[in-house]
Amino acid sequence: MSKNIVVLSASPRKGGNSDILCDQFILGAEEAGHKAEKIFLRDKKINYCVAL
Repeated sequence: MSKNIVVLSASPRKGGNSDILCDQFILGAEEAGHKAEKIFLRDKKINYCVAL
């Protein structure tokens, strides 16, 4: 049974050790028959909770 996997990359550096580790994890997951997607948190604007 195939799984959908989301990898959150929080590293501010493209091509850094954490980024490479994420890519290797995704490669292994895809080789095992799963679907994986990497989301870069550095590309997102994330703010604190405003309790609305």
